[in-house]
Amino acid sequence: MSGQSSFLLVITVFCLIIAAVMAKLPPAYGGVIVVGIIVFMATFMSTEAGLYLLICSMLLSPEFGGGGLEGGDTTASRGVTIRGEDMLLVLLGFAWLMRTAIHKDLGLIRPTPLNGSIGIYVAVYLFATLAGFIAGHVRGITGFFYVLKYVEYFIVYFIVSNNLETRDQIRRFIITMLITAFIVSITATAQIPGGERVSAPFEGERGEPNTLGGYLLLIGSVVAGLAINLKDKSITRWLWMLLAFMFIPFMFTQSRGSYLALPFVYMTFGFLLPSKRIKMVVLAVVFFIFGVLFMPATVTDRIMYTFEQGYTQQKKVKIGDVELDTSTTERLESWTRALSDGIKSPIWGFGVTGYGFLDAQYPRIWVETGLLGLFFFGSLMYKVFKQGFQLYGNTEDPLFKGLGMGLIAGTVGLLFHALGANTFMIVRVMEPFWLIVGMVVFANKLEADAAAKEIAEEVETTASGVAAIRARGSA
Repeated sequence: MSGQSSFLLVITVFCLIIAAVMAKLPPAYGGVIVVGIIVFMATFMSTEAGLYLLICSMLLSPEFGGGGLEGGDTTASRGVTIRGEDMLLVLLGFAWLMRTAIHKDLGLIRPTPLNGSIGIYVAVYLFATLAGFIAGHVRGITGFFYVLKYVEYFIVYFIVSNNLETRDQIRRFIITMLITAFIVSITATAQIPGGERVSAPFEGERGEPNTLGGYLLLIGSVVAGLAINLKDKSITRWLWMLLAFMFIPFMFTQSRGSYLALPFVYMTFGFLLPSKRIKMVVLAVVFFIFGVLFMPATVTDRIMYTFEQGYTQQKKVKIGDVELDTSTTERLESWTRALSDGIKSPIWGFGVTGYGFLDAQYPRIWVETGLLGLFFFGSLMYKVFKQGFQLYGNTEDPLFKGLGMGLIAGTVGLLFHALGANTFMIVRVMEPFWLIVGMVVFANKLEADAAAKEIAEEVETTASGVAAIRARGSA
């Protein structure tokens, strides 16, 4: 049977299955399926089109549901939220596999410097969860479902790194990402008059301000990196205006983890710009003075609440003469318990969902995947930094230089943000993060290919010159 006949047979069977399913579902679901098929066809014909949809959906897709899978205070009891981008990722992944199956020349996964580290990191999570299942810490298939949820954003990295071909594609993806951030900032700013902590669109009944804080921290770093390095003043002016606008909802997230990370992002830019360090120190002092004088009361109250909660019968931790609020106290105590309990399974932990819920990245990696997880997480972050520094240090392209700088500063910010959130497991933060990483890795490949081509041309020119001299000598 020819390849075309096989493809038509697969499509026919697929259509029959869809028709049978739609006949048994309510009419509303039929519309969702039709939209899904249209998206699938679009992404099958052009993966780039699907990536544009994915970039827009990262923070602008609706929530379809979620709920606790188990009782008790465990990760599973907090429920799994399914969003539009989750479904779009599945469609993108399936379309990608179909395209590579039909067009053999595309290849399934393009070699990149991060492939091995990502593969090992995922394998550690699967192994730890299997070990936890055997030991009775993980119940049913819940842990494995969560592993898939934790690592689905790697699909973004592989699709981006496999389908980028030109610098213009990177530029268009960045523009789409910044437009999305602008729309997100508008919707978040519109929530400020309500008096509640702002969060990203479509966050359900309980918003996640910490998620929005991490997202704005990351994208803001990229915006700043581009604004610092691009030469076109009219473009940089718009970028600085976008950054200033994004700062408004960032402050009103009242996310203390995001506030903690911001100075370290700023210091990273200072480290990367040695010629501007004095100017940045002066600006930091000015920003601090203006912040103290003009910061909205809700923001300052949120910061000071950590140290000035007032009297309560609940237990509060004291560090020296400073008494922390009950929320911070409870979080620190849960971290202490996790560090202590993790000693019972120090190599591979208790597996995903095998321990109580923890709202902090590093203790959670420790109790779920042990020393293996911590080591390979650190190894993966090291390679991400290496790619960022390589691009920033080697390229003369202002776009690439700004992107590399943004990745470095944004990753530093997320590592500090992760002290108070499961940052590297939050899909709405990790999807844009791995999109940026994929673009940086490909930009490094473009730079390396250009350098290799230049060397080859120099060698060819030299060889031609030598041949010409020899020809004249023999004549």
